[in-house]
Amino acid sequence: MVGRASVPATWAIRGRRGGLPHRKKRHADALMKAPRRQTPTGRPHRVAELLRERLALILLHKCADPRLKEVTLTEVEMSPDLRQAKVFYVARENVDRVQVQIALDKALGFIKAEVARENLFRLMPEFFFLPDPGLDRAARLEELLKEAGITTNSIKKHDS
Repeated sequence: MVGRASVPATWAIRGRRGGLPHRKKRHADALMKAPRRQTPTGRPHRVAELLRERLALILLHKCADPRLKEVTLTEVEMSPDLRQAKVFYVARENVDRVQVQIALDKALGFIKAEVARENLFRLMPEFFFLPDPGLDRAARLEELLKEAGITTNSIKKHDS
């Protein structure tokens, strides 16, 4: 404590490097909280809806490939950090799904360039075009109901 008298009083409070006084450590339970869940009204959901609209317009008006005119975008799912986007699509019945997937993969660079031109993102997300399984499941369920001898009209009448 020999040199302590010549040190200003604020140094003793702040410490040697001039930082703030050391705070108490948080309780371990507070640090172990479960991560916050994404709500459907969160930013990834809003960005996904905006991206779905823009991608649909790009595919409809700007892509020259006629195979892409037969595609309907049903949903876009964004990752919480907005780095990845799963784009779900449905092709019309008379169109070969494999050819549509090939056309989407081929046009991926053009689609990314058009999205970048609209300045939606700071960092461009990685797009994954996936066929929407929801309509296939509904068609399969309807087939199973027909096989069982139950029509959708009889279900509605029974519920009323």
